[in-house]
Amino acid sequence: VEVNGLMTYDREVIKLDVAETAKWHKALFGPAPELREFLPTSEKTARKWRFTTAKPADGWEKAEFDATKWTEGEAGFGSAGTPGGVIRTKWGVTDIWIRQSFTLLEVPTGEVLVRMHHDEDAEVYINGVLAAKTTGWTTDYTEFSLTAEGRKALKAGTNTIAVHVKQTTGGQYIDAG
Repeated sequence: VEVNGLMTYDREVIKLDVAETAKWHKALFGPAPELREFLPTSEKTARKWRFTTAKPADGWEKAEFDATKWTEGEAGFGSAGTPGGVIRTKWGVTDIWIRQSFTLLEVPTGEVLVRMHHDEDAEVYINGVLAAKTTGWTTDYTEFSLTAEGRKALKAGTNTIAVHVKQTTGGQYIDAG
């Protein structure tokens, strides 16, 4: 007796809804999504960020915050030996806050992701709005969906991305785009 498959053993009854199954297959085997990069990571080419390892004043994540006194350095920020990290600026204390501005010609449509390699807990802000938050660590670059609020914070023109990472033990690293 056949107990699995798309049809019953006698081929009289199709077990799954044909239209629903076609929709699943189209999503799985249709054309790949279009990926457009608006702000590259420093995975391949170094990008400069403003950063501080001293707790900044309130509002540090907002676009209008003046970070000109922060140090400028190339991402990734971290310590030697962190798996998958491309260390360009040494970071060896518990916390780091990084930020930079970027320009969008138009607000992106569809799903918006932040590509990030972090060790350890990370918070990502777009124009002062919490756009992504994650705990733990990654050993490679990973995509994280922006929150609905984070997506709404994007605008045509100049935008600011600000990231806070907290480290407790082991290797440490941050780079985002």
